[in-house]
Amino acid sequence: MIKIVAPTMACQVIDRAIQMHGGLGLSEDRFLAQAYAGARALRLADGPDEVHLAALARSMLKSREN
Repeated sequence: MIKIVAPTMACQVIDRAIQMHGGLGLSEDRFLAQAYAGARALRLADGPDEVHLAALARSMLKSREN
């Protein structure tokens, strides 16, 4: 479940911080742009959320059968 929730939440939190800082949030003087790029790249590299959701659903259904 954490593979679904944590990367998405990280992107949302960083995006809000960028919004609060305005244009300065995207400058190289702040860590936010780099943090967002890293969090977004991690979401892409780890695979689609839909795949993780399907695997989680399969696992939960399988445990209910036993």
